[in-house]
Amino acid sequence: MDAMDKCARYAVMTEYDGTAFSGWQRQKNALSVQQCLEDAWYALSGERIKLTGGSRTDAGVSALRHVSSFSSRTAIPLDRIALAWNTVLPPEAAVAAIRPVNRAFNPRYDALGKTYRYTVRTGRTRPVLARSLSAYVPGPLDREAMREAAAKLSGKHNFTSFMDQGSPTKRPVRTLYQIGFQEAEAEIILTFTGDGFLYHMARILAGTIVSAGQGRIDPDTIEKIIESNNRVLAGPTLAPEGLLLERVYFAGHLFGGDRWPYQDPRRQAKLAHLLP
Repeated sequence: MDAMDKCARYAVMTEYDGTAFSGWQRQKNALSVQQCLEDAWYALSGERIKLTGGSRTDAGVSALRHVSSFSSRTAIPLDRIALAWNTVLPPEAAVAAIRPVNRAFNPRYDALGKTYRYTVRTGRTRPVLARSLSAYVPGPLDREAMREAAAKLSGKHNFTSFMDQGSPTKRPVRTLYQIGFQEAEAEIILTFTGDGFLYHMARILAGTIVSAGQGRIDPDTIEKIIESNNRVLAGPTLAPEGLLLERVYFAGHLFGGDRWPYQDPRRQAKLAHLLP
């Protein structure tokens, strides 16, 4: 039996405060979530692992249910891994759940969709306690105009106008299945559920909707902005602190509540990669 036969593959769901990290992906001169998790595992077990992340969140962006995967020869019982791992992690990150998966499972390529949440705080006073999970937008916002803009952004489009430079993708056509709009007196929560997101796309969508609320973008021009493929015409890229990766979806239930609810021709092929 070779070394690979002794390895098991695991999916791990983590929660983290993005303001404490330089982003998900390991970097040379700054602390990332990936490095934090991998180094903590080494401190716990003496084993070097390499996590494959399902979403490369930017610096300042937090996550509630980020999914990654790794291979390990650990003898720690499955029901104790998360508890043990958390004893060596800083308070800004925690392993919420872990389970065995197929060796072919890759959370980046096997994900069928994601939900991001963007929280906007309004009012005369900038938030203090909520500053790491929201973006402050002073001044009044026309919430009806924001709803109109959000509705026009839903659907299948070429989202080049909502992608910042630096994206390696050659597939700018994505589908936004749902844009949620929840509001309180001093808070607006936007949720975006789609089959994929371009570089900074969620933050630009939020910036475009906020710009509509500020009267800087007419909701009736949203279709022209989409058709233009011109980044300059869309709204600004809002602050990363307001963005939260809420959920990653797969072909079947992985951690519960994460089965992609929409029809997708990729489902059967991805399902074969999921569970051992």
